[in-house]
Amino acid sequence: MSFTHRGRTLNKIAVIGSGQIGPDIALFFTKVFSPLGVQTVVVDVSEEALERGQQKLAKKISKGVETGAFSEEQQATMLGGVQFTSDYDVVRGADFVVEAATEDKSLKGRIFEQIESLVSDDAILTSNSSHLEPEVIFEKAQKKD
Repeated sequence: MSFTHRGRTLNKIAVIGSGQIGPDIALFFTKVFSPLGVQTVVVDVSEEALERGQQKLAKKISKGVETGAFSEEQQATMLGGVQFTSDYDVVRGADFVVEAATEDKSLKGRIFEQIESLVSDDAILTSNSSHLEPEVIFEKAQKKD
């Protein structure tokens, strides 16, 4: 399954970074898109960050079940719809990528350089930067549009 809107189809969404905000972004995506069969992957170079991020996401979903916001079936679908990994190759084929790494220009540049080689030309690449301008983040990007 997939999700299509205005002629653009999503089969896989990638979130780069499992620190403070990445797991929350992944939670939103898995909540909205996992029932439609769209996979969410969270990639980080730190196994510790991945473990903490996965625990954070699972805890929030569990809390949602406790409060009645989610059913146990929704919980299973959301948890099954998201993968945490340090393997950047899992990003291959992603249709939409959100970078949520530390606010470091050179780090973000390296991330996008690596991501561009894994996704199609029409994939949407975005950043969740809180203070770096897009022109700075995507300075070396091949696919600036």
